[in-house]
Order: sequence, then structure tokens, then C-alpha cells
Amino acid sequence: MLKIGDFAKLARVSVKTLRHYGKLGLLKPAWVDRFTGYRYYALQQLPRLNRILALKDLGFSLQEVRLLLRDDGAAAEIRGMLRLKQAELERLVGSEQARLERVEARLRRIEQEGQMPDYEVVLKSVPPRRVLGIRGVIPGYPEVGRLFDKLEKYLEHHGLATDALAPRIAVYYETQGGEQGIDAEVAVPVAAARAKPPAVVHELPGVKAMACLVHPGGYDSLGDAYSAAMVWIEGNGYRVAGPIREVYLHEPHVWPSAAPCRRQDVPQSRGGTRDAARPIIDVQFPVERKPVSTYVLLRKEEGEMQPKIVHKPEFTAVGMEYLGKNEKEEIKQMWQVFVPRIREIKHANFTWGTYGICRDLPEGEGVNYLAGVEVDKVEDVPEGMVVWTVPEQTYAVFTCTLPTLHDAYRHAFETWLPQSEHKRGDGPDFELYTEEFDPDVADSKMYIYVPIK
Repeated sequence: MLKIGDFAKLARVSVKTLRHYGKLGLLKPAWVDRFTGYRYYALQQLPRLNRILALKDLGFSLQEVRLLLRDDGAAAEIRGMLRLKQAELERLVGSEQARLERVEARLRRIEQEGQMPDYEVVLKSVPPRRVLGIRGVIPGYPEVGRLFDKLEKYLEHHGLATDALAPRIAVYYETQGGEQGIDAEVAVPVAAARAKPPAVVHELPGVKAMACLVHPGGYDSLGDAYSAAMVWIEGNGYRVAGPIREVYLHEPHVWPSAAPCRRQDVPQSRGGTRDAARPIIDVQFPVERKPVSTYVLLRKEEGEMQPKIVHKPEFTAVGMEYLGKNEKEEIKQMWQVFVPRIREIKHANFTWGTYGICRDLPEGEGVNYLAGVEVDKVEDVPEGMVVWTVPEQTYAVFTCTLPTLHDAYRHAFETWLPQSEHKRGDGPDFELYTEEFDPDVADSKMYIYVPIK
């Protein structure tokens, strides 16, 4: 499970784009951490995002993309719409030729969707190196080519372009808030001690553990390399621990987003692709071992690492509702008010216990939380309380304590769910407080129910 910023890097889109797709209902976060408000996405969501990006790249509007992504959308209908788009583009000439090639490539890849390229990931240390770099904010990852053009012009103007084979490097830093674009730097190793603006000579730090893979397929399919790297990183107990780098080992003079005139003169291969526009790229992820949480250590001691899978019918709960970001522990305060008022609820059924039910709100608005109890019948709802109906659902049930509640949720969504055969279900998740729970006893048991399918 990845934070929205890390998922954006992996998918090579901006955070702003992910938030926009979330608001439109095209790609919702897999989980929203009710304690921090952070949005998390699962690796299993990459195929859907890739399809959205692919269809958008083909010229479909987001409304058309929504229709193409319907669960009941037949494969023939999808292929039919793509064929119509292909026929439309075939009637165009000149500048539309490049778009036609992308459509044909996408149609071939539909039959192979879900297959990952076979990459070898190598963990190695990278020494520090002195570089001359130009840094700026770009609206999207493909626009890094404009920074590279700027770097090449600088080198030529100052008589530094002496070694055309020197590897060019792209570095992607964190951008504060993720709204203004992507903070990127392009650089080349140099022996010079100083440079003039906009260039800067500095030392690119060494990295003790760098997960590296070589991607020979060109810039257009670079996302496949990123996906393979992240699968390896998560599967081997690591996490990304710094700016991602791309080291261009071949044809450094051809970049994504380069001016069209620079690409028109490049000879094509038999398959119609421009071989010279396919650099060999060493993709490098700084990594570190994931820390083991207190929750995981306790579960190992008790031999309860795997959750129980249970099925629960639809039920109705009455209780007090909170909407917000829980910045001042408003949920805890609401529980303190709710518990003395439970006796006001008619037809309460305590067979299971009391519930803390959580629904996700739109991006940036926090969570919708209910402290409640199940009822056999809704009648005379007390003032200040509401009624929620939770649909029939299968759940993964994790045992935890109040102090380890946050860690338990993180383990469920970031570790167990991505590694399991299940996907996140559509219903809300909830905390269950049974007779085993005592708020005054730190190690008393409670349970979290994560909807799965």
C-alpha cells in the first residue's frame, strides 16, 4: 500500500491528477488513514490507472473513459470504440500520425494486459558523484525532456559538451503538497567546480542501498519498469527512501517531449519505431528496510499473524456521527459523549458489541465515522443520532488493542491486503468493541473488520 505521493511517482502522474480522478470516481484511494488523513493506493490499482491514462492518451474524454471502465462493459464494446478511434485517426495526416501509432500499440497491448515484463532487480550501493544540474518544476514526467534540452544548450554554450556519451541523469524530488507539479533535476557528471545560473555544480549523494533495473524499451514504456521495481521492493520488505533516479546509458541526446524536428530525422526500424529514440535507462530506487511495527511483533508472539475471514449479513446501526479530519481527536471525544447515551437507543442488539464504522469522504475532507450499536428495529432515534445501514460483506478480521489500532490498520492495508489474494471491498471498514474490551486496560482486545472481495 502506497501513499498518494509514492503511488503518483510509480504511475508517473501528478498528485493533482490522482486527486482529480478520485473526485470523479474513476480511481478512488484504496484506504484513507482516519488518523492522518493520508490517502493510500494499492499496487493492484495500477492496471486500472494505466487503462485510464491509455484511453485518455488515445483522445477519449473522461466521460468516455468512465463508460469504457464500467464493470458491465463488454470486451467487444471496448474494442469497438477503440477501432472507431483508430479509423478516425487513419483519416488524419501529418501531426496525427504519431497518435495513430500509439493507438495501434495500445490495441496490441490490450491482449497482454496484466503481464509484467521480466526485469532483474539488483540491490547495490551507488557512490557520490559530482554533477552539473539544472532543476525546475515540470507539469508532468514526460516534460523532463524540456529540462534536458535546457541542459544540453547550457553545455554547448559554455563549451562543456565534450563527452556526448557521458550518462545523463534525471532525479525526481519531493514536491511540497504535490499541487504545483514535479520537482525534477537533470544532470551530467562533470569535473568543474562551479557553474552559472541556472546550472549548479553539486555532489549527488551516494546511496547505500539502491534497487536498480535496466530498462531497454524506451521512454514510452518506462512505467512497466517502475511497476516491476515497486513489486520487487514491496515483496522484499523494503520501502522507497529518497529521490528516484533515471540514468540514461544510451542515446542521451534524444529525450521525451523533444521538439518534433529533432525526431523527424531519426530513421525508423522495420516495425516503425524510432530505434535511436529508445535509450537504455537504469532506473534507480533508494531503499531501506521497512520497520517492524509493535503490532506485528505482538501478533507474532501470540501466533496470530493471519486474520480470520468472516461473512456478516447486512445490519443497521444507530449512533453519533462525525465528519472531518479528526485533527483534535474529535472521534475520541464523541465516544466519551456517546457511551453514556447508549441506553437511549431502542431495540439495541449487543450480540456483536459496539461499532466504530468508517466511510471515506471525498479527497481532503477526512472521514465519515459512526460510533454506534446494532439495532433490530429503527424506532424513535435519539436526538443528535443517525441511522446507518452497512451492506452484507465478507471481512478480514484483525485482532488488536487500542494502543496498536493505528498499526493494525496500517498492517492490514499496507502489508496483508497487497500480499493476499483479496482486494478491498466496497463497504465501510469498522472497529468492533466486544465484552473483551475495556478502555481502561491497555492490552484488552478489540477487532478491526476490513471489507474484502
